[in-house]
Amino acid sequence: MIKVLCSFVESEMHKMANHPESPTRFSQMQSWVKSPPYEGISFVKANPATHEEILLVHSPEMLLSLKIACSIGLHEIESAPTFVTAQTCDAMREAVGAVLLLSRMVQKGDQSKRGFAIVRPPGHHANRDKPSGFCLLNNTAIAVRDALTRGLERVAIIDFDGHHGNGTQEIFQKDERVAFFSLHQEDYYPGTGNLNDQVAGRIINLPLPFNTCDEVFEPIVERIFEPWLKIFEPEMIFISAGFDGHIADPLTGLAFSTTGYHAFTERLIDLAEELCEGRILFILEGGYDPLGLKENIQAVLCALAEQEEFPDSYGKNPFDCPDIQNRLDYLVKIHELD
Repeated sequence: MIKVLCSFVESEMHKMANHPESPTRFSQMQSWVKSPPYEGISFVKANPATHEEILLVHSPEMLLSLKIACSIGLHEIESAPTFVTAQTCDAMREAVGAVLLLSRMVQKGDQSKRGFAIVRPPGHHANRDKPSGFCLLNNTAIAVRDALTRGLERVAIIDFDGHHGNGTQEIFQKDERVAFFSLHQEDYYPGTGNLNDQVAGRIINLPLPFNTCDEVFEPIVERIFEPWLKIFEPEMIFISAGFDGHIADPLTGLAFSTTGYHAFTERLIDLAEELCEGRILFILEGGYDPLGLKENIQAVLCALAEQEEFPDSYGKNPFDCPDIQNRLDYLVKIHELD
């Protein structure tokens, strides 16, 4: 039986009326903590992240400004809009703590080398000095930096959220130990990650046109991921798993299906097994349709637990998928992946 480690941080007091990034996102998954959807899945409870752990990535000035903002209570702190409440500082520390615990357990590997941190608030837009795009602390970046301090020499981050992971890229822009890939909707928030934004062999951005759907996953894996990761040789793969690219999500114009995410996850797991002894950790980012989010996360858990059945209420995109062959050709050339 395959074992999968999970965490669940709902942050029920971090909420703003009519805001899409709310506890409602998790409303259909609450029962999982006591009754996981598949055999072999274990939910673990973590301590909140410490000040020192958060400082692995973020500046003291940023943490102080967040503390002051939370002391004021509910209000917007950034135009996305990103908000805080009186309880947000506790919520974001709990989310980071959960990600750190899973990351360390996956690295150790004595219980499992597969994990999924189902946490909010999300993190991939937050950079060293500033929260943005619903993101306060960069959960993934903190876990990656922590892994590097604990002895890993090379890690890869794959971000498939519908928005560019600009904060994560900024944090690791000059860190040769970290490879970063982001696929996201083009010409959309936050407006970064265009096709010319690359660092040869290490940082890859793939902006996708409106209505892009499942057909792109296989060529992305075959033409980009397989040669890129084999060259870089990561010791662990971190996945910034945002599901706002799903066909039912209200915040992007991408059109991936739950079935597509499942197949994509299986390929990512295969790469982890081949290249880094199976060590792979999924960390939730976006995803704002509660039913879609639940089913997409369940599809990933299904793949991680090597089970066969998962729900897919929305089905596949009925329209033609845009051709991205030229974009892949460009990335293959720039990163010398042929």
